[in-house]
Amino acid sequence: MTYMQQSFSSKVPLVAFAVIVLHTVTACGKIPEASKVTLSPATEVGTELSLSGKVTLTGGKPSTAGQVIDVGQNPLCSGHGPIVNPAWRVSEEGGLADVVISVSETARSLAAETVSPLIDQKGCEFQPFMTVVQPGQSLRLHNSDMTFHNIRIVRHQIGTLGEGENLVNLSQPARGDENQHSFDQPGVYRLECDVHRWMRAWVYVHDGVHAVSTSKDGRYALKQSLKDGVYEVSAWHPMFSQKLTKTVTLAKGQATADFSFDLTKSFKF
Repeated sequence: MTYMQQSFSSKVPLVAFAVIVLHTVTACGKIPEASKVTLSPATEVGTELSLSGKVTLTGGKPSTAGQVIDVGQNPLCSGHGPIVNPAWRVSEEGGLADVVISVSETARSLAAETVSPLIDQKGCEFQPFMTVVQPGQSLRLHNSDMTFHNIRIVRHQIGTLGEGENLVNLSQPARGDENQHSFDQPGVYRLECDVHRWMRAWVYVHDGVHAVSTSKDGRYALKQSLKDGVYEVSAWHPMFSQKLTKTVTLAKGQATADFSFDLTKSFKF
């Protein structure tokens, strides 16, 4: 049984639920994030298209793609309609969504410092599933549901499916509750709800602003300017232990870079 199947079939007994509520309300289990890093100075970065392409999945279709999650006897979640496992979003043409494309050794943006993307708990799901920010950027974490949620933020251990270090556990017992959290260190972070074990989302903190995630058709468009030159470009998806990398040459400010992930090399398929 995979970790996703275990999570989907979990039922939270009343006693366990009470423990979770007590844990989150008191902010128990908070582990301070590692000492603050000195952020590189942010600069003006243009918004012209610099890099585009498509990411495809080869080797077949994942068995859990389109899987409906068993939410148990939970009318506050089942009332929203079927909840589909978001781990694999693959188009009919094989385009793979939620892949983060990043360009190495690029700058932080002054404009991005003023933007706080929203991650909403809506319909007993985190929306969106993948968010990309630069160091020093804050997220708005919101509860739009008429039910108790919590948000456990984990510094993900790259190369694993679900390992990592717990950083903070935020309680959002009522609809409309909202917190802000700043991510100062580059890395990958998981958001999980202990009350609804199927709920998971990802935050990718790149070392600069030049990173973007692929859309539902597997395509991406990086709309931050880059000078002509040679760059290392990476593609990362949470169902694979390794990034894909390639060297890309920008001429006249633009280039294309396509990637292909092999399903048979994923954690679970």
